Amino acid sequence: MKVILIFLVILLVPLSMAAARLLCPNVPHVSVPSVCSNACGTKYLYDHCTEAMRSGGIDPSPSHTEETTVYAILAAQQAIDSYSDTLDALRIQLQQNKSLSGPESDAYDGCMDDYVASINSLYVIAGPALSNCLFEKLVSLYMDAMASLETCRDRMLAPWMKKPPLYPKVERDRSKVVMAYLLGQLLAGF
Repeated sequence: MKVILIFLVILLVPLSMAAARLLCPNVPHVSVPSVCSNACGTKYLYDHCTEAMRSGGIDPSPSHTEETTVYAILAAQQAIDSYSDTLDALRIQLQQNKSLSGPESDAYDGCMDDYVASINSLYVIAGPALSNCLFEKLVSLYMDAMASLETCRDRMLAPWMKKPPLYPKVERDRSKVVMAYLLGQLLAGF
């Protein structure tokens, strides 16, 4: 686990710098309202998207444009940050909560594995794939990230889980990865 966390920290700096210098061929430069309306089919998702861009430091005014890839990288980075927070909480839950039953402990332990698989997919997306304009395998990478997270979500919803305190974090992460997927899908055709 330490190796994975060290790897994650090493990647954070290049990911944040990559968004500032992207120039992928044929990828449009659009505003936050435009990218969010193109990616999102509901008002809830649109609002979530515009808030994510705003909190990520992108000017949300209609006159400001960025390459679509920048939005996709930002959404993937936000999902990675959120996942890291949940991984820490899972680790703490396993280490400090001695009252967990065997199945509950197994569910949290399994979620840690699910999160590692999911976050590894997100790192490939935000790092080599998006930063190098390699869009052809994006959809399958996003699907892998979402499938792993859904496996953890299913573990949290198992009948033996007694109001898991980390379930809201898993749901938050689910929203983040869906947003990343929706923005990344805009690049799948390039």
